[in-house]
Amino acid sequence: MSSALVNGFVASGIVNGDDIAISVQSDASAWRWKKLGFENVYTCNNEMLKLHGAGIVFLAVKPQNRSSMFKQLDVLSLSQTQLVVSIMAGVDLATLEADTSAKGYNQGVVRLMPNITASVGSGASVICASSNVPQAKVDLVVSLAQKVGLCVQVNEEYFSVAAAVAGCGPAFVFTMIDAIADGGVLGGLARSTALTLAAQTTMGAAKMVLESGEHPAKLKDDVCSPAGTTIYGMRELDRHGVRSAFIEAIYASTKRSEDM
Repeated sequence: MSSALVNGFVASGIVNGDDIAISVQSDASAWRWKKLGFENVYTCNNEMLKLHGAGIVFLAVKPQNRSSMFKQLDVLSLSQTQLVVSIMAGVDLATLEADTSAKGYNQGVVRLMPNITASVGSGASVICASSNVPQAKVDLVVSLAQKVGLCVQVNEEYFSVAAAVAGCGPAFVFTMIDAIADGGVLGGLARSTALTLAAQTTMGAAKMVLESGEHPAKLKDDVCSPAGTTIYGMRELDRHGVRSAFIEAIYASTKRSEDM
C-alpha cells in the first residue's frame, strides 16, 4: 500500500520524489527504492526522522511488524507538530495512541486505508482519526488521498469493513476479470484480447454505477433481455453462488482485520 501511495503521489505531481523520505527494513529494500529514483531512503527510522522534518509521518509496516517498528523509535523522535498516519490493517486507534504516547507523542493518530489502484490515480481510501486530531488535519490527509482517487471518512467502528471493501476489493475484482477473460479464452479468444475486453468492460460498468446514480441491480436488469444470452449467464452465476461468494469474501476480510 505504501508503494501505491508514494507512486500515486509522485505521478499526480503533488510532491516530488525528493520531498519524500522512506525508511525500510533492509538494504535490499532501500536499493529497490533508490533504483526507482528515490534518494532519501534509510534503514533506520530515527535517522530518517532526525534528518527529514516531515510534516506527515506514514506508518506503513505490516501489522505484525508494528511492535518492532515502535521499539526502534527513540522517545521524542516524533515531533508534536507532526501528523502521524497509519496505513496498517487491523491496528485500532487506541493501540496506535498507546504506541505513540509511549514515545512522547500525544497528538492523536489518523488511520488511512488506501488501495493498490491509488498507483494509477483511481484509488479508493477510507479514513478515521483520534478525537483530538483537528478536522483540518484530517481534511489535509483526505485531500492528499483524493489526489490519487476517492477518500471517504468513516467512524472507526466501520473502518474494518470499509477497508475490506476498498483495500481488499481490487484483488476480488482482479480475480473476476481473470475469470471473465478465461471464459473468453475457452470460447476461442486470444488471451490478450479477452483480458482487454474483460478489463475495459469492468471499468465501463464501474463508471456507469458511479456516474448514472442507478443501483447496479437496475443496470444489470437493463442488460438482461427476456430469454437472452445475459440472463442465461446470470443464472449460472447464481447457481454457483458468485454473489454470495463476494459477500462472504468481504465478511471474511473484515473479520480477519478485526482479529489482528
